[in-house]
Formats: sequence, structure tokens, C-alpha cells
Amino acid sequence: MSEEFTDVDIEEIIQENKDLVEGRGEPFGVNKEKLLEVFSRLNSFNDITNKRNRTIKKSSHILAMLAWQQPFSEGNKEIALSVAKLFLRRNGLDLPIRTLEDEKELFDLLVKTVFKFDGDPTIIDEIEKYLFKNVTNY
Repeated sequence: MSEEFTDVDIEEIIQENKDLVEGRGEPFGVNKEKLLEVFSRLNSFNDITNKRNRTIKKSSHILAMLAWQQPFSEGNKEIALSVAKLFLRRNGLDLPIRTLEDEKELFDLLVKTVFKFDGDPTIIDEIEKYLFKNVTNY
């Protein structure tokens, strides 16, 4: 399946976040420029010939940067995980979260990512290591 995100995909992500946060009674807001910046960088991984590695690197970028850049007023970590899992599945992979411990480990990693400083290489590196360790075939 596709490794690209279309304008329709981006609008669906925005709507998914809106539904999520408004369903919880939280305010919806999006900085579309920040959101588009996250997805515009995905093509920089296209020179990686191994599809599994390329897909995991792109997924790492999606997960880390949506969590870190905070393009939405609320629900950034949830939408980051949802989009990264969708992207993995589109490309024949999965990130199984089977236990509460799995969920806590990933959530703690995303919270840690949110508080990193601009230019910190571990913004993506730690999530990438996590995904390489935990991603399976779909």
C-alpha cells in the first residue's frame, strides 16, 4: 500500500483528532502548517531500499514528530499512535500493544518525547529503536 499521505489523508487525520477531543469535551484546534511539515519530511526516507526499514523509519518520524511538534491543541499522542499504526498496517506491518505494560511503555516514551528540546537527536531515535524492536508483520 501507499507510503504517501494525500491531502484527503491529512483532512481525515484532522477530523479524527477533532472527533477524539470533542468527544472528550476538550477544545479542538490544529496548526495545519506544523501538521503538514511532519508529513512533508517523509520523502527524505525514500532512498532506503529495504521496505521494512523505510516503513519503520517513516513511522518513527510520524509518531515522534506528531507527539513532539504538537500540531493539535489536544490529543497529539493519541493521534500520533493512531496514524503511525495505520501507516504500518498500510505497509504490511503492525505495532501490537498486547498488555497494559506495553501501553505504558509506549505512552511513557511519548511523554518523554514531548519534553525534548529542539535539535535533540533522540526525539526520533528512541522511538525508532522502540519500533524496530516491537514492530511485527501484519
